[in-house]
Amino acid sequence: GARRGKGEVGRFWVTRSLHTMSGMDTVPSSQIRLSIECRGLMNKDTFSKSDPICIVNLRMKNGRWTEAGRTEMIKDNLNPCFQKPINIDYYFEENQDIQFLLYDIDSASAKLDDHDFLGSLTTTVASVVGARGSCLTRALSGKSGEDAKRYGVIKVLAEEVSGARGDSIRLRFASANLTTKDWFGKGDKYLCIQRQRGDGAFELVHKTEVVKNSKEPSWLPLDIPLQKFCLGNLATEMKIEVWDWNMSGSHDFIGQIECKAQDFVNGPQRWKVHKPQSKAPGKDRGELILQHSELFHPPSFLEFISGGCEMHVVVAIDFTASNGPVNNPKSLHYKNPTGWNSYQQALISVGEILEKYSNDRMFEAYGFGAKLPNGQVSHCFALNGQTNSDGAAKVHGVQGLLDAYSHCLTNVELYGPTNFAPMIQRAHECTNRIRVPGSGYYVLLIITDGEITDMDATVNAIVDASDKALSIVIVGVGPENFVKMKELDGDDQALTSANGRRVQRDIVQFVSFRDLKNNGPLLAKEVLYEIPDQLTSYMKSKNVKPLPKPKVSSNWFGEVGASDSFRVPSQGGGGIQPSSSYRPSDPSAQFASMGLGSMPAAPGMQSHAPPPPDLPPPPYSDLPDGWEEKKDANTGRAYFVNHRTKSTQWERPTAPSAP
Repeated sequence: GARRGKGEVGRFWVTRSLHTMSGMDTVPSSQIRLSIECRGLMNKDTFSKSDPICIVNLRMKNGRWTEAGRTEMIKDNLNPCFQKPINIDYYFEENQDIQFLLYDIDSASAKLDDHDFLGSLTTTVASVVGARGSCLTRALSGKSGEDAKRYGVIKVLAEEVSGARGDSIRLRFASANLTTKDWFGKGDKYLCIQRQRGDGAFELVHKTEVVKNSKEPSWLPLDIPLQKFCLGNLATEMKIEVWDWNMSGSHDFIGQIECKAQDFVNGPQRWKVHKPQSKAPGKDRGELILQHSELFHPPSFLEFISGGCEMHVVVAIDFTASNGPVNNPKSLHYKNPTGWNSYQQALISVGEILEKYSNDRMFEAYGFGAKLPNGQVSHCFALNGQTNSDGAAKVHGVQGLLDAYSHCLTNVELYGPTNFAPMIQRAHECTNRIRVPGSGYYVLLIITDGEITDMDATVNAIVDASDKALSIVIVGVGPENFVKMKELDGDDQALTSANGRRVQRDIVQFVSFRDLKNNGPLLAKEVLYEIPDQLTSYMKSKNVKPLPKPKVSSNWFGEVGASDSFRVPSQGGGGIQPSSSYRPSDPSAQFASMGLGSMPAAPGMQSHAPPPPDLPPPPYSDLPDGWEEKKDANTGRAYFVNHRTKSTQWERPTAPSAP
């Protein structure tokens, strides 16, 4: 900064930041602190060195970038280690785009355009958190998007803010001689734990599972964050209601107990269940028993991820005939030339978030309910045509999933029935690959159009897998009401196998695609919302602690990774459009083991082959004024830059750009 007087800058540059990010209205998984360093920045000053500052922007739900914070300005330094961290909310279930802009500050002007641009990085918060040691090192890019080390390198370290999650309370309840409203049987009981709000009303904190046919039920242990339980105030008035569940949905109120939050902390005790405002308030309605309680500080989801816990994803796609003929525009598997079908939308929405938490970004991709070319009906076959041996079904990234899915549609016959158990058993087997506790966790994503036909076998498979490092996410597409899927979710009652074994923990989440098909981000949020808690609950059940955070190499330029492929986000939180970065599939020919043509290698697995010599190149068309064609370094694909609006897109523009 040779073009200004000393001290002219600080007033504006250290005060302007946004502490409340509009548009982010859900409870964050955690709050993280981003520490930023750079090496080898460009020197824009003639008689000294650049005076860099880093501005951090987050993309809001409306597609606009909003400033989350900025570092201090450091004088005459091309290798700055910024001392001011940037705190942001972290949402596991959302695709949070984040942007780091480096400028050389040359005056007190508040307009960024008045200062020299040094480079930028556009990525996602998940890419930072999911990097080795939650430390991402990337080459900075120029304004036109070119990725070159001449702009220097940026390193971003994500750390969870201490105390952001706080303590939790662990409770285990049982009962004795509870009354029942059932004419036959002993009743199906569940508890509703409530806290009193400041306005005197009671608010639901937690609802337990339903324990069926028992006058003396005991419930699974509960782990509830103290902030959620009583806002951290142990003097809070609490209430537990006892209910008798009915299939009709009209549940019977048995009675309640009242106490303060501190009473739960004090340890085991018994309460008489009573029914206020009843004709016989003193009637014996049984007892509620607190068998165990403790306060503890649970390791967070982010601590496990930072310690190297990788998310492994197994995808299972429904190829049953109930989806409708593939060539029929009403089919759920129809290859729509103007957009993605429901299966593709679900794969993109969920897959692009989960792949950030895997070092190799691989998915295991399977199908079920199809007749293969060899005449066999299979309920667990690899989409890439390989055998089901360990790792053989893997494809690379979301694009690999889309390619494998599209290729499979043209080579198998939609058949049936809709059996889930083989796929759940396959995912169960996959968890045995985790050799070091805490180093991995599996997510099985099942996308289906109808009700399952092997309910008993599926429940048995879920119960068997409930003590493994596994979550099961079911996305229902199409018009069905999915009654059985909601039963598998286990929110109303705990699953019990045919031989009477109860599920060890809740591992199933069901989401109906019908109400969310025009909102990809919301679909991903609903599908993935429970996974952080399910992962940490599994680790707690096995007494697994986070692994030590791996050391990050001090060799800056040896650690530089390729920039993330830029996605064109849907505007206003709308559905996923074919203008996103995922290309249509162009499968070739093999799939030997099933008599199918082979899947093409997914992007990143082989170099891009030139087009066949007998095919003419695309016809020439001039670009509108203000547009420039570029080549993406990651995929080799062409993309287009509008220098007026400073935006990028994958599709070739055909109309003049707006001024």
